Amino acid sequence: MTNSQSGADLVPHPTSRQLLRSSAIAAAAALFILATVVLPAEYGIDPTGAGRVLGLTRMGEIKLRLAREAAANAAADEAAAKAEEAAPVAEPR
Repeated sequence: MTNSQSGADLVPHPTSRQLLRSSAIAAAAALFILATVVLPAEYGIDPTGAGRVLGLTRMGEIKLRLAREAAANAAADEAAAKAEEAAPVAEPR
């Protein structure tokens, strides 16, 4: 049986109103999860205070600190490599 045929076993398609309502609920849920979980855990930003209560803000702060340290170490390694390349090489006598 195809969708164009009528029958008792066919499930009706959702209306546009139902689709819009479901989409709005999904978007609201996504924003709630973003504000309460993702921002505190990933970026240390806690607009609701829930991240602090759940311990996610601390995790985000640690993650950001480690990322800054890694970037500083990479920059120091790069500077050391450039200095090593620029230094004159002493030839053995």
